[in-house]
Amino acid sequence: MIRKYLPTIAAFLLLVFTSCVSRPQFSVEDEALLYPVSSYVPDSFEWQEVCPGISRFDYKNSGFPIIYHVVKIDLTLAGLSLSCFPDKGGAQPFIFRGLKTKNFAKKYDCTVAVNLSPFAGKNGAWDLAAKLGTSRQIVGVHVADGLLLSAPVERYAAIYFKSEVDDVGQNYWLASIEKNQSEKAASESDYAFGGFYVVLENGEVIDSFRRNHDTRTGFGISDAGKTLFIMVAEGENTSKSEGLSYPQCAVIFKALGCTDALEMDGGGSSELCINGKSILSYKNLRTQANSLGFSVKTPGDLN
Repeated sequence: MIRKYLPTIAAFLLLVFTSCVSRPQFSVEDEALLYPVSSYVPDSFEWQEVCPGISRFDYKNSGFPIIYHVVKIDLTLAGLSLSCFPDKGGAQPFIFRGLKTKNFAKKYDCTVAVNLSPFAGKNGAWDLAAKLGTSRQIVGVHVADGLLLSAPVERYAAIYFKSEVDDVGQNYWLASIEKNQSEKAASESDYAFGGFYVVLENGEVIDSFRRNHDTRTGFGISDAGKTLFIMVAEGENTSKSEGLSYPQCAVIFKALGCTDALEMDGGGSSELCINGKSILSYKNLRTQANSLGFSVKTPGDLN
C-alpha cells in the first residue's frame, strides 16, 4: 500500500527540502557571461492559440537549462471575466484555508489560472508549518470584486484590474501596476493583488536585484494596460530548469513588448493552469493562498 504513494511522498519531500535550499547568487558580470540574453530570450515568440484572445508560448533551452511559460490575454476580449480565490472573508487578519490553484481552476472553470501573492501561515510566519499546512494569511493587498480582504503593504508592488466601458458600450478590463501598494488604488479597483517588486518600469529594466535563479510568477502589461502577460519560470527541478532572476524576467517581459512588470509569489508556490490543467513539467503540491482566473464565454453563452 505504501509503495503506491511513494511517488507522491517523494515529490512532497522534494518540495519541502528544495524550498529550504539556498540558491546560488551571481554577480551582474557573471550572470551576463554565463547566461547571455540569447540563452533565454528567443528571436521571436511563436504563439499558440488557447482560444480567441488568449494565446500561450512555451520556451525550453536544455543548455541553460530553463523552461518558462507565457500566456498573453487581450483584456478587451468580449466575454472575458475575472474570478479569484478567496472572494469572501471575515475580519482582519483574514485567516482561511487555502486552495490549490489547480483546484481553483477546475472549481471556477477557468481558461487560465495562476497563483498570486506571498503569504504566511496561521501564526503570521513563513515557517515549516506554513509550508506543510493549509492555513493562510495573504501578505499584501487582495481585492475581490470590490471587496477588500487583505490590506495593502506599502513596500510591495501590486497589479490592479478595473472594469471600463468603451465608446460603443462594450465592457473591457484595464490593468495597471503600482510600485507601492496603496489604499487609494485598492479602493478604485475591482480586483487588486499584491506581489513582491516591480522589475520593469516604463520600459526600463530594474537591475538592482540580486541575481539568484528561482521559480518565478510574474505579470506584465502592454497597450496601456489592455494586454496582460503572465509568465511562470520553472525552477523546482533544477536539473531541467534553474529558474530565472528578477532582472532576467524583466528582460523577457520587455522583449514581449511590456512597459511594466512585477513579480508575484514564486518558488514552490508558482503554478499556471490552462483549461483546468497545470502546464508545469512537475506536480505542484503546495496549497496557495490566492489565485486569479480568466474565463471566456462564447457568444452563445452571452445570449
